[in-house]
Amino acid sequence: MKSRLCKIVSSVMAIILIITAYPLTSYAKPSFNQMVNAATEIIMSNEGNYTTVVRNDVGALSIGKICWHATNALNLLKDIVAMNPSQAVNILGATLYNEIVTSTYWETKIPTIEEANAISVLLSTSESHYIQDKTAWKYVSDYINHGISLGINEPEALVFFADYENQNGATGAKNYYYQTLSVFGKVNLATLYENSSKNWRRVKTYNFCATVNWADYGDSPSYETDKTAPEISDVLISDLTSNGYTVSCKASDNEKVATIYFVVYRKDDGINSAKWFSYKNKDNASCTVNIADFGSKAGEYCTYIYVFDEAGNYISAELNIITVPEAEPATPPLTITVTAKSGSGVGTSIRWHATAVNGSGNYQYEFILYRDNIIIDKRKFNDFSDFSYTVTKTGSYYVVVNVKDMSADTTATVTSNKIDIFTPITIESVTSKTTSAMVGDSCLWTVSTSGGEGQLKYSYTVYKDDKSIHSTKFSERNTFSYIFSDDGVYNVTVTVMDSRSQVVTQKSADIRVIRQISADNVTFSKKYAVYGQDVSCKADIIGGTGSYSCVFSIYCNDELIFTSDRLTTDTFTFTVYETGVYTASVTVTDADGTTADASGGMLTVQETALKGDANCDGKVNASDARFTLRCSAMLETYDKSVFYAIDVTADGKISAADARLILRVSAHLETF
Repeated sequence: MKSRLCKIVSSVMAIILIITAYPLTSYAKPSFNQMVNAATEIIMSNEGNYTTVVRNDVGALSIGKICWHATNALNLLKDIVAMNPSQAVNILGATLYNEIVTSTYWETKIPTIEEANAISVLLSTSESHYIQDKTAWKYVSDYINHGISLGINEPEALVFFADYENQNGATGAKNYYYQTLSVFGKVNLATLYENSSKNWRRVKTYNFCATVNWADYGDSPSYETDKTAPEISDVLISDLTSNGYTVSCKASDNEKVATIYFVVYRKDDGINSAKWFSYKNKDNASCTVNIADFGSKAGEYCTYIYVFDEAGNYISAELNIITVPEAEPATPPLTITVTAKSGSGVGTSIRWHATAVNGSGNYQYEFILYRDNIIIDKRKFNDFSDFSYTVTKTGSYYVVVNVKDMSADTTATVTSNKIDIFTPITIESVTSKTTSAMVGDSCLWTVSTSGGEGQLKYSYTVYKDDKSIHSTKFSERNTFSYIFSDDGVYNVTVTVMDSRSQVVTQKSADIRVIRQISADNVTFSKKYAVYGQDVSCKADIIGGTGSYSCVFSIYCNDELIFTSDRLTTDTFTFTVYETGVYTASVTVTDADGTTADASGGMLTVQETALKGDANCDGKVNASDARFTLRCSAMLETYDKSVFYAIDVTADGKISAADARLILRVSAHLETF
């Protein structure tokens, strides 16, 4: 009894349209149908054939003789499967079949390779040929009618336009027409071609249209009329092993064989596990079935052959079940593993241990020791699976182990991993001559090392307050100099690398960098004052070691009038008892005894303030009114000794009224 797959596919009935033949005569102008037939031929020549499947054509699937794209491809497949659902299910599988039947949108559909192969098989059926021919006729007719509606009347130009619209869509074709019209003033084959990109497709289509013989195209749709199925002969099964088998056959057809398919599945896994192997445009084919494609399972395999011609007619053949035998268990080869334990430097011992498996257990071992690929020691075959060696020189060590199975008379060889023996780098010290410095000083660090391989190289990284601020590339210099540009705590980390890329690092001791003490910007807290007022003198103190002390000298009219005690602050407050112009100087001393001097400031002192002279500058103006107003709002403070000068209204308080009167007096609008 034939399988379900064979019975369903074998029951396919070819649906054929009988073409009504018309006698061909010489036409002055071709008919609409002739133009459609000619356009269909060149479009199909440019796009593909009945079984074409382009998995990813600008983001979606394209199929068939004129490459229906995306959702158009889905709609075409819907029409094909509807003609013979059982055949479609067996070719596509239930999952893909259901997706085609239920989906409405395939604008992003990119099938898997397996899905694409199944769709290609479906497209080779007679049902597919019929649907493709009908659908292509409708599409190409629409292209021709679109060109006629725009005003194209030259038949050759309409065919050229139809191919363009098939590739670029209706909107693209319409824009192409109007662009050609605007450039050349007319639209015919010559102007359409001249306005094109002239790529291979445009050139090919132009040459076709320019030389078309309309008599070659009938005045009715040209559907396939071949109803004769192909034949299968000389079926042969060969090379049956535990890995699979080979099946071959010959095929023939009254027209032309299109595709030979071999369908194979493992009986116990069922028909849904079937795999299709296709061979196009051949009259003989040979297919090697490898059970690795079926989970490497032995057992009974079902095999079918299907041959399709170009009209979609087919014939099938079911082969006898083929039993693939179980593979005989292979005898594993003698296998060796080698492990090693060792120290890291000269004078340490390395021990290699060999383990042999898959043999009889009666082994002898030979060890050959290499250093830098040169044999330096050898131990002949004996029963010991261990080998030790004390390293006396640096280098790259490994052993080659030969193991002999004394019972089976077999041998095996393995090479161990390399063990690098080298002298490690040791940084003995990173020293400088100082532990403290001033800003602007230069410091030199010296690195002392031992060990390492080959020429040592050094890299330096400078840290200030634990932040990296400078680094150098590797060089052969074991000294490093740096100028301190700012105060803080500095240290240097040195990295040493040898010729084997062995790397070690070490940090230097901290160096505290300070600024030399300086004094600057000596100022008074007031510019103007009157007899008996308190005034402060201040200096900016920068740098220095530890705490500092300041001595202020106060001058009036360039004569020293008094000197402060030694102060631990940068400010000195005193009371003025002499009128005149005051200046000051300061001498600052840090904990190391370093001193710095600065002088400056100017203070004008008069005996009493004028009425309204709130800032005691010897005149009454708007600045006095502003100062008074700020005092009334408690944004400024005033000295009680000049209260009488600010309280111009003599009401015993400072208010906006005082500020207003001072302002009017300064503008000569009123008098005190």
